[in-house]
Amino acid sequence: MGRRSWRAVGMMLLMALGGSSGWGATYYASPTGGGDGSSAEQPFTVARFWAKAQPGDTLLLLDGRYTGPEGMILPPQGLSGTAAAPITLRALHDGKVELDGENARRPVKLYFNDYFVLEGFNAHGASGGRDHASVVELSHSNHCVVRRVCAWDAQDGNTEIFGTHGHGDHNLFEDCAGWGIARKTYQNSYGGDYTTYRRCLAIWQGCHAVGPKMGFSMFYNSRGIVAENCVALWEGTRMKETHQALGYDGQPFTNWSTGPKEPRTYTNYGVDQPYGCFSMDANRDLGPTQGPYLRGCLSYALKGQRIANIAGLFFLSCTQEDGQLENCAALVEEGVEKLKPFYVAGIRARGLTAIGGEEPVLSGAGIENVLRASGPAGRAAWAAMFQPAPPAQGAHLYYRYQDGQLTDQLLWPWPMNERIRELIGLDVTAIVMGLGTP
Repeated sequence: MGRRSWRAVGMMLLMALGGSSGWGATYYASPTGGGDGSSAEQPFTVARFWAKAQPGDTLLLLDGRYTGPEGMILPPQGLSGTAAAPITLRALHDGKVELDGENARRPVKLYFNDYFVLEGFNAHGASGGRDHASVVELSHSNHCVVRRVCAWDAQDGNTEIFGTHGHGDHNLFEDCAGWGIARKTYQNSYGGDYTTYRRCLAIWQGCHAVGPKMGFSMFYNSRGIVAENCVALWEGTRMKETHQALGYDGQPFTNWSTGPKEPRTYTNYGVDQPYGCFSMDANRDLGPTQGPYLRGCLSYALKGQRIANIAGLFFLSCTQEDGQLENCAALVEEGVEKLKPFYVAGIRARGLTAIGGEEPVLSGAGIENVLRASGPAGRAAWAAMFQPAPPAQGAHLYYRYQDGQLTDQLLWPWPMNERIRELIGLDVTAIVMGLGTP
């Protein structure tokens, strides 16, 4: 009996006994590997893994910059792991692997690939067209995990940094961070149901194409979306001071639903259709969204950020009050004009802290325990959220959420703080904690 046949028998026995996902072969890849992949001394390229990959197998990515079609994570359609034995691709050393699409290809795309685990690398420079060319994309792929991945810079069009689309359900993005050029930082659309974002950071920085812009799209013809302990910011630092809005073909857009059919010019770093950091999107003919559920999430706006005329840091509206915000906080620094910390309607909410900015819009049948403050009192209220004991009113952001439950695990310091600081100089922990100082 051959190696693969013995392994298949072993897999069946393991699954029958309720075993773990540890079964499987381990292979190694490097940016220029020319070996057989059997060891770190004989790595092959990422693309050569697909012919060997079976449920339970792991590909360890050696340090370096991966380019070209041989270096991208693009498994063939139909290759999948199982619930007991996913296919895993992991950086051998966290943060030391860089997948560079070179603005010519997608760094990561799963297409009809279920039960994959992707961990520990950085990815950027996506292309493949200006329409839905995400840096990390899950399409028609279910039960996948993307963990400890930093990603940035898709094309300047109808794109995302992290995206799950086309009836790809029950996927998890955990301890990830996204920024740079993209219409949306995180999106689940036309399916993408029951996606969970856990301890993810979104920084919306720029896109000159038409269409709504946001950090987290909390539903877009999708349902059951969850955000646990996520942070979302709006910076706009990649916007041009003067520009014409572009269509998804890269040409000036003229097919407006209202007004003249001619190009529109934006000045003063203007943005077409800025929505919010945690935001709603379209929900056509789906009925209840069964969510979204945001737990332990926060957003802040500082004077140094280039804040567009967004509706609110949290901008959510549900038609049947089937979503919920719990222990969420938003801060607008003094001097930031015309910005609401919350604009939420038709959604249940409890334990909200709204600091500074314009008066929030909070409407729904189940809005309770809201703290509204500004100035020194607001900063004190912000600091109180990060203490072990819950404050008397408002949000509490000391502990982590896991699968909808508040645990006793500490949330801070931010789990990806050092990776993010090394890549873009942003110290998430220091800034968030510093907002509570006098």
